[in-house]
Amino acid sequence: MIIMSDKGEGKKKEPIDSNRRAIVVGVAGAIAGIAAGTVIGGNLFPKTITHQITEVQPEVKEVQVPVTKTVTQTITKEVPEVYPKVMVANYNQLTVGKPVITTYMNYPIVVVRTGKPSMNGVGPNNDVVAFSNVCAHMGYQPLLYDPTTACLVCPQHYSQYDLTRSGMQVIGHPNQYLAQVYLEYDESTGNIYAIGFNRLVYGAYNNVLQGVSSSSSSSS
Repeated sequence: MIIMSDKGEGKKKEPIDSNRRAIVVGVAGAIAGIAAGTVIGGNLFPKTITHQITEVQPEVKEVQVPVTKTVTQTITKEVPEVYPKVMVANYNQLTVGKPVITTYMNYPIVVVRTGKPSMNGVGPNNDVVAFSNVCAHMGYQPLLYDPTTACLVCPQHYSQYDLTRSGMQVIGHPNQYLAQVYLEYDESTGNIYAIGFNRLVYGAYNNVLQGVSSSSSSSS
């Protein structure tokens, strides 16, 4: 559509193009719309604000703690066995071939005068000896003295121990000597004292600990 302009007499009237006008108006409207959209969009959809967060990790350090160690050392010491000294007989009251039955530290013993020198014997003729009166085989007691052989005989299984040879087993089942009592002789009085054993008594693991010290013990 062409519109004729009546202004400007004497000049040639130029037609107005309605399409160009529409384009200009449309462009202006589009620019306005974009501006309005930017404002509205900015209000409706605000910008995302990104904050930078620094995370601090705790520092872990190994600290060496001094440790006190207690070391227990076991020291084994041998404790000497201390036997009591106990009078068990008097030489003047002993007869060859006749045993005297008594006790030493509550262990039954027999004191014998064999009539001939014997191992560990005391007295003028070294013929007085003393031994445990309990069989070393199975603990039977009392043992019987045979003066013809100078042996103690167990009536249970007939084991025999030679008293002149420190109680050595000569017949029977035992595999060890009979426990002998060490003796001490006092020449001035004739008294004979028991002062210890040379080995364990049958059934004992410690003669001193398991024995009973006699109240009649003495020292010289």
